[in-house]
Amino acid sequence: MKLIKTACLVSAVALAAPAYAQTAPAPAPAQEPAKAASDEVAMPDIIVTATRDKTLLSKTPIALTAITGDGLRSKGVTNPTALGDQVPGLSIDRTNGLQITIRGVTSTDGTEKGNPSAAFLADGVYLARPQQADVSFMDVDHVEVLKGPQGTLYGRNTTAGVINVITKRPSFDRVSVEANVGAGNYNAYNADAAFNLPVNDWAAFRLSLNYDTRDNFVKGVAGDPNYNNKFRTNISARLQGLFKLGDRGDLLLRGSYSRLTGSRDSSVPFSNFYQLGTDSSSAGNTTADKARVATWAPIGNTRQSLTTSLLSASFNTPFSYTSGGTTYTSLTTHQYGGGDQSSFKPNVHDIAYNLDGEFNYDFGGIKATYLGSIRQYEAKENSNVLSGVNLPGTFNGDYTQQSHELRLASSGDGPLKIQGGLYYFREESRIAFYIYNLLPQVFGNTFIYGFPQHTISSTKGAFTQGTYKITDAVRLTAGIRYTADDLSRYGHTVHLNTLGGQPLVGGQYTLDPAAGGGRSYVNDATVKGRKVTWRAGFDADVAGGLLYGSIATGYKVGGFGDGCSTGGAGQSLVTSQGERCDYSTVVTGTTTLKYGDQHAIYYEPETLTDYELGFRGRVAPWMKIDTNLFLYDYKNLQLSAIIPINGANQTVTTNAGKARVLGWEFETQFYPTRDLNLTLGVDLTDGHYTQFCPSGLVNGKCTANDRGQVANYAGQKLDRTPSTVLYGSINYTVPVGEGNVVASVYSRYSSAYSVTVFGDTGSYWLKLWTPSQTRTQASLTYNAPNSAWYATAFVKNIENKVALVTGSATSLTMTDPRTFGVRAGVKF
Repeated sequence: MKLIKTACLVSAVALAAPAYAQTAPAPAPAQEPAKAASDEVAMPDIIVTATRDKTLLSKTPIALTAITGDGLRSKGVTNPTALGDQVPGLSIDRTNGLQITIRGVTSTDGTEKGNPSAAFLADGVYLARPQQADVSFMDVDHVEVLKGPQGTLYGRNTTAGVINVITKRPSFDRVSVEANVGAGNYNAYNADAAFNLPVNDWAAFRLSLNYDTRDNFVKGVAGDPNYNNKFRTNISARLQGLFKLGDRGDLLLRGSYSRLTGSRDSSVPFSNFYQLGTDSSSAGNTTADKARVATWAPIGNTRQSLTTSLLSASFNTPFSYTSGGTTYTSLTTHQYGGGDQSSFKPNVHDIAYNLDGEFNYDFGGIKATYLGSIRQYEAKENSNVLSGVNLPGTFNGDYTQQSHELRLASSGDGPLKIQGGLYYFREESRIAFYIYNLLPQVFGNTFIYGFPQHTISSTKGAFTQGTYKITDAVRLTAGIRYTADDLSRYGHTVHLNTLGGQPLVGGQYTLDPAAGGGRSYVNDATVKGRKVTWRAGFDADVAGGLLYGSIATGYKVGGFGDGCSTGGAGQSLVTSQGERCDYSTVVTGTTTLKYGDQHAIYYEPETLTDYELGFRGRVAPWMKIDTNLFLYDYKNLQLSAIIPINGANQTVTTNAGKARVLGWEFETQFYPTRDLNLTLGVDLTDGHYTQFCPSGLVNGKCTANDRGQVANYAGQKLDRTPSTVLYGSINYTVPVGEGNVVASVYSRYSSAYSVTVFGDTGSYWLKLWTPSQTRTQASLTYNAPNSAWYATAFVKNIENKVALVTGSATSLTMTDPRTFGVRAGVKF
């Protein structure tokens, strides 16, 4: 904390210095000095759309990082997860889809009922399914990463920030072709191509193709017949048509199709990286009640630790067990009809397709923009479900998303720039998740565990934001948004029971819980969120750059876990569709609710107030600075974790009462010569809970649970929030004839951080610490004259160190180990 305060003082001086330089009189030069080479260095700028209008990055008053598509290509970045190595304060990890963390704020609930803390957008369209982000990352023009709440202009699930991938549009300039190919370790191969065709002076088309595949970083058991070593194979195509509507507007139509296959299984056993112990000082009546402690203790080097000792699940082998002298044999998993029927191994077979439209027209002083999208995602998946052994699990999902946004913005030259609009989003999903081959005597008389659900999520919003120019150098901005969220789910938690000599129905098992002694519990819940968020700020042109500040609020709708929202004391025991709400049935002779506690079904909306002060600009002919101070005040911070329930890993979300994050981000770029670029940066963050009692709060004090445990997490650090991050890069260009060679090295140091397993051992939660580490990457690129072609060799994570992404008390997912490869491309 003391270090943060010192950094804030240093930054405040840095922020004030340009303003002082503007007013201080300049001494009269004795003579005109000779122009240094550094005076002629062109410092790159980029056009961004963070304010929903085209502005230069250097003139955009938002904590923002933008990287061009060529910049990503030169660093070997071909998928979203690699962005985390390029953008300070950003981490993107692949679990089931993408988990985005910005400034330490994240959500691990990527399910149909979950809401991420950071939004992933493709050309301004929010992607509800995180799995779609991978296949949207092709033919990229540039990527914008906005930090802090962006709800005023961007809407839902932008509490932590926004990632907006802007792809290349059709061009009227000329017929052109771009193609790139790459290869690397772990049998990584990728290829992409783009064809641009202007048909006439009012219509142009662009076709983009992409292929991306690699093996799993996790090594399976030798000789495992069902191990799927192919982690992913994605194939995507996108066709765009751009049509001019006179000289005032245009219409862009975009259609995409993607197929995603591969195991997507990157989990390893918990014991590969941690050893468990007991905190004897913690409260509890027995050793089992006491808090557990995890110690970082990899079983070997990274290659040895990224292994699994468990055989993969089989989807075409019947399961047998003996009870009471009788042997029972099931169908194969495939014969039940779920999952990916084309494979007997853990594998996904998902399809995504969409149709987007963007209409822009200037009516003279008012510019209208409509952005609409219809998206479909179909999942057929076989997976390993880890519970001491790998059990076969199948997942089928059908997701239909539509979004519509209409914006009106002033387009005149007056001092007031204002925009406003309406937004609508809706996603409907139907899923069926089943786990097979459970031992009934171990898993509560359950052979098959099922989770069929129907979920509807919708958002309606209205917003406006305006910027008023007080003087030629000073501007004020204010914005407000009203959001109405509705989220509902109806489904069942199904247990199929084969104990007690129950005969097989027709010689086969059935997924009807009424047959063979099975049982079914209803999941029935609805939440409605209504919230006004706002933003107020200023920006001022000062000598060398832009000084800006803002106060903004963010909001993320509440939600629910498993169980019924009816059936509590004084309420009906009937659900919204007429079924009995067994989750809320009171156990005879007690006050305990059967199978679940109703108050735990729901969690509250998450709110945030963000205070920002920043400066970006050219403070010397050879030096740029981008620095930012921020303070987050969170209320009801949503915390998600994967917890084994009834033998299956489920995502459970709860609320922390209050949390605060204070941070300083500082980056400077030096251009000593036109061929040499140096970058140095530091991120200091102090993120901690200020009020958090897992068992409840009474009269300002944390209460004990029924085991006598009292957990008070006030003062403890937030997850995934290293206190210190240091990074630096060197890019050196050597002319070679009419072309050049660019050598680049980038290194990043991160202090230790934790990931918490919520709900471990009663009120005590297991903290998994990743020690401090450094990750370094390097590349060497030859660029031909006129950028006609290029060739690159790269290596990432030279140290070959991995860190924890997410985990439970049984399994973990880690970051990527060392990767290396080559990539080449042509343009004509």
